[in-house]
Amino acid sequence: MEQKVLTKVEPVKLPWKVKFLYATGDLAKTTTVIMTMAFSMYFYTEVCGINSGVASTIILLAKIWDIINDPMMGAIVDRTKSKEGKCRMWLKYMSVPGAIVFALAFMMPELSATGKIVWVALTYTLQGMASTALMIPMNTLMGRLTSDPVERASLNQIKGIMGLIPNLIVPAATMPMVIFFGKGDMQKGFLMVGIIYAIVFGVFNLTVYFGTKGYEPLEHLGGQDTTSQAAVKIEQPSIGTVLKALLQNTPWLFCIALYLVDMLASSISTTVMTWYFQYNIGSIPLMSLVSTISLGATFAVYLVLGFCIKKFGNSGTAVIGCILSVIGFALRFFLHDGTTAIIIAGNVIANFGTGLVGATILLNIFDAKVYGEWKTGVDNEAILMSGFSVSYKTGQALGGPVAGYLLLTVPYVAQAAVQEQSVLDLWFYESTLLPAVGFAIALVFALLLIKYEKKVPQMRAEIEERKAKEEKVE
Repeated sequence: MEQKVLTKVEPVKLPWKVKFLYATGDLAKTTTVIMTMAFSMYFYTEVCGINSGVASTIILLAKIWDIINDPMMGAIVDRTKSKEGKCRMWLKYMSVPGAIVFALAFMMPELSATGKIVWVALTYTLQGMASTALMIPMNTLMGRLTSDPVERASLNQIKGIMGLIPNLIVPAATMPMVIFFGKGDMQKGFLMVGIIYAIVFGVFNLTVYFGTKGYEPLEHLGGQDTTSQAAVKIEQPSIGTVLKALLQNTPWLFCIALYLVDMLASSISTTVMTWYFQYNIGSIPLMSLVSTISLGATFAVYLVLGFCIKKFGNSGTAVIGCILSVIGFALRFFLHDGTTAIIIAGNVIANFGTGLVGATILLNIFDAKVYGEWKTGVDNEAILMSGFSVSYKTGQALGGPVAGYLLLTVPYVAQAAVQEQSVLDLWFYESTLLPAVGFAIALVFALLLIKYEKKVPQMRAEIEERKAKEEKVE
């Protein structure tokens, strides 16, 4: 087996400046994720004139590649050797390329019908790969900045608050900006907005790189001890060993299933949001108002998150989030979005619930990391994060294909002034009933996580005892 040298790192208390600068990465990530999830299918069908089934297939195939590509990226990050750390190096070299391919994904050159399909397939796949090359190192870096659970919770809380900014701005401001910059040319409008969001993406990923300088453990330097602890030599496990350990990590599998269903449920409703407010409700401006008010509920999550985690734990808080999400979407379904007040109330409750799930999923995965190391002796942090990336991106992206394929079952007409009632009914069910069912399924996985979390302190203690014995042998 390949040998590497690991530096034993004591829990680090991070300065608020470092926490803030690291958290801006969530602003970068969420900006592009929301834009892709909420507007890519609309852009491909309504603006570029691509058949919804074709667009759905492109997105689906790209996400299948992501399922293969993300664990590969996790393994690469785990084995990266760089003077700047195995995570920060990727932020340095992939931020600008990632921004460029994102902008190109919302550009449509003058091409034939076939040429447009090829362009969409190429740019959508490339922006997904660039996102992978940044998201996995970014998420892994959080666990490497400090091993203190309290500091990690604080870091995650700041990240969540930072991620609220694009959640507030992108759904509310994108279409007004498209109209403003396009001045009647929707393709031009989407390109300009894509460029603006791409700049945000590149700048804040680089902000994380510069802001965390000197805080990522440099285990490859083998002997340079940043924590006044002895460096400990361990064996680097093979890919086969890592993958086997991954499949034996039951709580990690539950986390991945939970967030996959969570993101799929949210993604379906978000994908059809523009259509729903344009045709069912008859008011695009109301979409901006509802999004703005609903995001206030997500912000409120971070005012009570510390209390919820202390009282109910990471998995218990996720359970509460799933329950509230079901209630919010079910309320809108049973009351048939009869008034603006009902739409707002349902969205506020659901957003508060999804906010709780989103704020605790990484903490649950870090708990699953402890279980995996306790059970198998394998520490495969970056690949664990790649699983999170797969569930996150697959769930949020599959909403587009699901919505697109379902449109093939009804007489939808792109750019029509009005749509048939069956089309309107489909968008209503996708906005209310399907997300409610999805979060009910996610609730089952959240409940299954509770028993594992209760054993985490004991597992940590046993891991430390095991390492102490190994050091004595050395």
